[in-house]
Amino acid sequence: GGGNCLVFTTWALALLGEGSGFFLESTGLATSRHTSLGSPRIIRQSETYLKRQVPASLKASESESGEECTPVDPPNGYEKPEPPISKCLWAAAGDLARKSMLNHNCGPALSDDAARALGLPPAKRQVLVLCTGGTITMASDAAQGGGLAPVKGALDKWMAQMEELKQPEMPCVTIHEYTPLMDSSDMGPPEWARLATDIETNYLNFDGFVVLTGTDTMAYAASALSFMLENLGKPVIFTGSQIPLSQAYNDARRNLIMSLIFASRDSVSEVAIFFQDRLLRGCRATKVDTHRLQAFDSPNLPPLATIGITVDEADHLLRPQPKGQLRVHTKMDTRLLAMRLVPGFDDQVLKYAVEQPGSQLRALVLQLYGAGNLPSAKRDLIETLERASARGILVVATTQCLSGSVNLGMYAVGQGLAKAGVVSGGDMTVEAACCKLAYLFGRGDLSNEDIARLMPVSLRGEITPLDQMKSSPFAEKYRPTTAVSQRRRV
Repeated sequence: GGGNCLVFTTWALALLGEGSGFFLESTGLATSRHTSLGSPRIIRQSETYLKRQVPASLKASESESGEECTPVDPPNGYEKPEPPISKCLWAAAGDLARKSMLNHNCGPALSDDAARALGLPPAKRQVLVLCTGGTITMASDAAQGGGLAPVKGALDKWMAQMEELKQPEMPCVTIHEYTPLMDSSDMGPPEWARLATDIETNYLNFDGFVVLTGTDTMAYAASALSFMLENLGKPVIFTGSQIPLSQAYNDARRNLIMSLIFASRDSVSEVAIFFQDRLLRGCRATKVDTHRLQAFDSPNLPPLATIGITVDEADHLLRPQPKGQLRVHTKMDTRLLAMRLVPGFDDQVLKYAVEQPGSQLRALVLQLYGAGNLPSAKRDLIETLERASARGILVVATTQCLSGSVNLGMYAVGQGLAKAGVVSGGDMTVEAACCKLAYLFGRGDLSNEDIARLMPVSLRGEITPLDQMKSSPFAEKYRPTTAVSQRRRV
């Protein structure tokens, strides 16, 4: 800004003290290092403040460049401020801010003390919604024969019509919609890294984040973000819907509202998925239903919270606030293969994947039977896994069962796998195991031995530590007899 526009900035800084950096950045005197998303809360905060607080003495003046700062009407969709705002101040706010949801009953993002000093209502919690697409954004598309397709800009329109968001206890919402809107099956590590980077860029400017995405790979995305966002101290809530928000009957409305509520709570400091009536840890969740509204479950960990007449949080399950500052890891090494065993499978396929010359495979995730079993009669299969370990390929065993854990010491077959260098995946979901491996390999500062030691260790609450696993009475009492019997069978 310039002239009296700059005077206004100085006047605001004098009242806000330590918050001055917000206004310097919001008026274009500092720029965000992430240009694709920028810092919408900072800019929005300035615009909202300008709407309500511009003194009459600044309604018309000249900038240092000689440009006349005459009062102008705000962009379409904005309330006309009283007193009017000069065009140089609107220009300072930037195009991105003009796309923010300033008409959703949002107050200025100031501290309570600063708000009282300026005669403003208490500050509202600030939530950034990152919309990647998915069913929640879809509507009937005549160009595609009436089929459902993502509609760009529709989410902003629909949310503007939601009376619930205008309630005083609801947070102030800013939407960033990615272009193009994507089906979740098209999302992978590059898109997850973009989300992590955008959260990092805006981390200090918002109280929480909501990620809207399709349900098909939501558990993978939530698991990946759990590992990418080290020392996360704010809620990052994934949600979507089975029925589009555009439909008269849908599950999208409640999922969205409750996700915004959880994203504005101080009690949650991790990546989670909210769906239907439960808040689930992101790296513990898996999609279990394509048809019913209860699409996700967390088989080996109870919900972090459930909703009914009240919101019931499981305080003992929620992760504590981190002791360090946020660190974001965006490199995921995905040179891994996940295979689900079926009776009678041809293990030559696995042998080819492991021993192919020039193969860059770094990890193999096997979905085994029960507590970690495979056909004991297939000696060649065990030898293939031994050679894989010798070649530096980390083999991780997970279970095909929806709940429960791999226990390689329970049966003789499992003990043979452990001797072959296979690492137990415990009670991790396949989504969490794969994303954890990709994250650990992507760090670049860990050896295979380090990663093998870290797989059974809980980094983000993704696995139950071995000393907390419940052992069955059968396994404890009859383990020696069972082991002998299994060896005889082999």
